Amino acid sequence: MDTKRLPTKNNLIKIKNSIKQSKEGQLLLEQKRMILARELEKYAQEQQRLKEKSEHLLEDAYHEFKIASVEIGMEDMIDISDGIKIDDTLDIKYKTIMGVEIPSIVPAEETANLNYGLYNTTASVDRTILKFMEVKKYIVELAQVENIIVRLKQAIEKIQRRSNALKEVIIPNDEKVAKEIQDILDENEKEELIRLKKLKKKR
Repeated sequence: MDTKRLPTKNNLIKIKNSIKQSKEGQLLLEQKRMILARELEKYAQEQQRLKEKSEHLLEDAYHEFKIASVEIGMEDMIDISDGIKIDDTLDIKYKTIMGVEIPSIVPAEETANLNYGLYNTTASVDRTILKFMEVKKYIVELAQVENIIVRLKQAIEKIQRRSNALKEVIIPNDEKVAKEIQDILDENEKEELIRLKKLKKKR
């Protein structure tokens, strides 16, 4: 038998305290969920801005690429691209928003190493490389924001489940037990009063 459900005043006090703590906890969870939801909305707007900017930059970069390809030929463009050093290193740090760990990419000071000869190249080749470097910068930022959005959504869903469990299961169950104990204690008190009255009459 669950001793916590025994109809004693001590158990009633304990379960009432537990209900109070559960309600306070559920309220804090709701407040946390709302704060994270506002953060999510902010990052969703940033995601949309970065998407539009990246798409615009990509169009410009492809436009410059087409011009350069026409001016010097596709084979030379491929040779130049093969000679460009790929830098895929990222310095990632983390911060927390209401206990949620959020990645923060530290932007590196990237300079364009145009390590190809000027012979048989044009300004459009330089512009193409610079444009694609800018595209890369925004794609990295977009990836960071999308990762943050995923983490925030997961955190919000987890908080919502915990809040619902408290609100819809734990608190109602505890309140039901508290009422049952209170009813039994009230009934016992009435019976005790009746018994005392009968004793007084016999005297």
